[in-house]
This record gives sequence, C-alpha cells and structure tokens, in this order.
Amino acid sequence: MKNSQKLSGNQKIQQIYNYEEMLEQEEMSKQLKNQLIVILNTSNEQISVKDAVEAIKSENILETHKALIQLRKTLSVLLFQQFNKNFDQAEIFTNELVPLLFYLIEFGSTYIIKLEATQIISIFAGGKSDISRIIFENGIVQLALSILQNDNPELSMLLMVILGKLAGDSIQYRDCILQACNLDRIILNMELRYEATYVWCLANLCIGRPSPKFEIIRPAFNIFAKVIMYEPTQTNIKMMNDAIWALGYMLDGEPSRITILIDQGIVSRLIELMHQCNFVSILRIFECIFQGNQEQIRFLLECGFLSQIRNILDPKSREKSGNMIQTFAATETLFKVLSNQNFLISLFNSLQDENSELRGDALEMIGNAVQHGTNEDVNQMVKNKLIQSVLGMLELAQVIELPSIHLKKGLEILIKILRKGEIRSKDRQNNQYFTVFMQINGKDDDVAKYAYIFKQEFTL
Repeated sequence: MKNSQKLSGNQKIQQIYNYEEMLEQEEMSKQLKNQLIVILNTSNEQISVKDAVEAIKSENILETHKALIQLRKTLSVLLFQQFNKNFDQAEIFTNELVPLLFYLIEFGSTYIIKLEATQIISIFAGGKSDISRIIFENGIVQLALSILQNDNPELSMLLMVILGKLAGDSIQYRDCILQACNLDRIILNMELRYEATYVWCLANLCIGRPSPKFEIIRPAFNIFAKVIMYEPTQTNIKMMNDAIWALGYMLDGEPSRITILIDQGIVSRLIELMHQCNFVSILRIFECIFQGNQEQIRFLLECGFLSQIRNILDPKSREKSGNMIQTFAATETLFKVLSNQNFLISLFNSLQDENSELRGDALEMIGNAVQHGTNEDVNQMVKNKLIQSVLGMLELAQVIELPSIHLKKGLEILIKILRKGEIRSKDRQNNQYFTVFMQINGKDDDVAKYAYIFKQEFTL
C-alpha cells in the first residue's frame, strides 16, 4: 500500500559538505588527491548507466570516482526530465547497478566513493515503485543499521534520506524500517547541521494509516515537540511544518498524547504559529484535540482557538489577507468540529463562562455557524442544547453584568435559529425550533419573555 500522506521534501540533496576537506583526510598520495579534485570540479559530462557500471567494475580508482560523480550529476538532471521513463528502458539498472552501489557504500576505498554511491541510491529511492522495491530487497535497511553504528555523519544523513523516501513510498516499507531501526539510535546520530533532514525522515516514518504503535515512535514525538518550539525563521519553517504534520497523525485523538502536548506548551505554541507555519496541518492537530476530553478541549479554547478562527472568517480580515486557502480550511474545520459533541458542549458552556473574551469568541463562532450552516448543522447544535445555553447566558445577565454586545449577539443567535426553522417548515405556527423554546424547563417568566420577543420578531 502506497503511503499517500508522505512528505515531499528533500527531493534534491544539497551539497552541504566539502569534498576537498574530506580528501585531505583520505590516506592517499598527494598526486592522487590532486587528480580527484580535478575530477570533482570538471566531470560535468553525462554518462549512461551502462558506461558507469563498466567503469566501476574496472576497479580503477580514478575511473570509479569519475563515473560515480558523472552518474550522480546525470541523474540529478534527469530527475526533472522524464527520469522514470529513461530508466525503465535500462534493464542493467535492476540487474547490476544497485548491488554494485551497495557494495561501494559498504566497502568503497574512499569516503567520497561511499558518499557518491549513496547519493545515487537516494536519487532513485521513493521514485518508481519497482526501483524502490529493488533498493529495499537488496538490504538497504540492514546497510543503514551498519552505517549508523559508525561515526559517518554525512553518510548517515544520506541513508536517512533514503529511508525517509522509502517510508513515504509504502506503508509496508515504513513498518519494516520501524521494526528494524530503533528511533533512539537514529536520533542519537542526528547532528545539528543535518537536523532538518532527520526531522523530515522521522516524519515520514510516523505518518500514514494505519498509524505505527505509539511506543515505537514516541522518541520522534519528543523531537517534533522540541522543533515546534524553535523560532520560525526561514530556515526553520520547513522543519517545523514537517514536525506539525507528523504530530497530527501521531495524536489520533488519544487523550494521553494530547496531555503531553498541553503539558509541554505545544498547544499554545501552535496557536501562535497559525499564521506562520502550515495552517492546515495545525488545524489537523486541533481537530485531534477535539476528540479528547472536555478539559483538553476547554484548554484549547482558552488558548485562543476561537479567536483565531473568528479572525480568519471575518469578512474584513479575509479581504485584507486574500488567503482563500486559509479561509476555506478554517471554514471546513469549523463545520467539521461542529459535528463533534465534545466540542459543542465545551463551546456552549463557554457562553456562561466568566472569561468575557472567550464568551465573545464563542458567540461569534456560533453566530457564524448558525447563519452559514445547513439545517442539519443547526439541528445538531439544537440537539446539544444550544438554545438552553444561550438562554442560560441571558439569565446569567440578571446575576452579573455582561457586555451588552454579548446579550445582543445571544438574541441574534436565537432569532437566527428560529428563522432557520421558519425556512425549513414554511409554517409560522409549527416552527420546529420555536416549539423547543416552549418546552424548555427553567424560569417560566424569563422563558416566556424571550419566547414573546421571538414571536414578535416573526409577526413584524
């Protein structure tokens, strides 16, 4: 099964290490080092897979270096030029190239040979499924485990790219990698300069359905939580987005995992990042929280979730930002969570909360939902005692002073509810929601007073 949720980063590997510095550490003659430097700087001609294989098999150290460098550069170009079609026609790739590259990664005479061979594999990985299968069947996981045991940071990073691509290509590959590789061991090899690559790889190992067992991927959970707290600089944003996306899959609405996010300050941090990081991925995490318990949902509301959604859906803000994707995602999330009973209970309870700001945001969200929702949406809210909650707020105003705008919004919501019922029933005498008003238990005088106001509204 293909992992359709895979992350697409790291398609092009940046040259973030210095070949000349590595050559200085190689045990070889000065003359040979100078010859290799020339090859590294001048080998720009393209080479076929067949010719590259023949050069590698010659066991000539200079020809092997030149062929690998040329092949890596050729593949980097072909990656953007009908890459798969070209290599479908080259049977030699499947029969000889991958095993040969694997041998060089493990036993190559120089570190540069090992790096070039690994980069070539990383270009092929995660592309065409047949090629990924060949890479996997030739023992890439076992090879990675062997390399991770040694102090080879550049080589380890490139192998992480390969594993990340394979995990993104197939749920089966992902599960096999997780079964064989201890994430703590992978994380132990993570150097700061390659952190973004490791985070991307770990994210691909954690996404997809069905989700991996949480105890297996828990070390990655901790890394993602740490990364989200970083400053959202241009350099960090991509890494933070990978972490956020993966966390959305890992939560699964599980209260114990949501508690970890809350305790580590991640939920409030995500509220801050809504306009800087991937908005849709953050909303996915919030949707997971709405599958949690009342206390957790309440915490999210108090962090300002309602205020953020309200600002995005506000016509003036929408016109100013011009971000229709963000607006659409916020609207979709709003109506998705409105079908969640736990969320509705917390939202309606906010109407009688002492937190005036939270109450105001709740009124705005409910008003938008009632006005723009379908009859089914409004029915769901009424069944979850929206009318009683609004009336409870109006009764609260007799005990403590509430802002007049809140009272006005409450009355507007009730009138909108009645109008929805009016539109559906087409019969003012049998308005389904007005009937609910008359059945409400409580202070009869107050209920009758409110009902009279609404009845007058419909006779104007």
